[in-house]
Amino acid sequence: MKKLLKKAAIIALASSMIVSSGIISMAEETAAAQETQAATELSQDPVVNAQEDQRVVDFYKDSLIIGDSVADGFRRYAIARSANPILANLKFITMPSYSMDEELKPIGTEGVRHLWYGGAQHYAYEMVGIMGAKHVYISLGLNDIQGRPSEVFENYKTYIGQIKAANPDVDITIISTTYIYSSHQSSIKGVKSWAFDNDTVRKLNASMQEYAAQNGYGYIDIANRLADANGNLNPVYCTDQKIHQNDDAYAIWVQCLREYAAAQNYVHANDAAASAGETATTETTAAGSEGEVIPVVPVQA
Repeated sequence: MKKLLKKAAIIALASSMIVSSGIISMAEETAAAQETQAATELSQDPVVNAQEDQRVVDFYKDSLIIGDSVADGFRRYAIARSANPILANLKFITMPSYSMDEELKPIGTEGVRHLWYGGAQHYAYEMVGIMGAKHVYISLGLNDIQGRPSEVFENYKTYIGQIKAANPDVDITIISTTYIYSSHQSSIKGVKSWAFDNDTVRKLNASMQEYAAQNGYGYIDIANRLADANGNLNPVYCTDQKIHQNDDAYAIWVQCLREYAAAQNYVHANDAAASAGETATTETTAAGSEGEVIPVVPVQA
């Protein structure tokens, strides 16, 4: 009887090893197939294969996108498509749940999160310098709009003001806060004048667009390109019925970047200023050269 039990145990163990081995093999094959499919899809991706205008490519050199989880989704999209020369030029410093409210609190405040880089927390204005950015694109708002709209607007202005104070030569562009999936909107208890909803997003965007125009900053309206007929985040661009976006949405982000570069005549404000300064210096030097008298020194015989 003992011999039979021992034999049965050996057979069961062997069977288990065979089955386990088969499962591992199947899992590896599935993972390999998924990677192959993903690589095939990327090789056929229109953004990857786009023939980009070199003026647009150059426009996004030394550019940094700072933002929350929606911008972080664009970061991952860009990394996967780094063969596209526009996306290859973009740098990112993004963090899920990142907000202006927390950014403006001191590093070390309990429960407050700041941007991480190099194993340490940093303020956004520090990161601009660390990353060597000349052009800064800010994509924020969804983690702030449950606050009083006037306070969110003031925080946004302070946030930009800190970046400009520490990096006076950088060029600032505001990316519109994108919309919320219809059913994910919610009211705030005891508050009637605003909520976590798309009307509040629209109010913030209108304020920031006006602020940008008054201060010489850029503004890119991506939100309305991703909206449905009712002004909500279009379901075809949403991954989670909340706020996050899919590859089709981020392809539109890329198109918006192309259009923005063209609208700016492919020159940032600070690039234009630098170019004007260089031209003035060159002209002054040239004028000095033309008027210069070289004394003739008689040669002693």
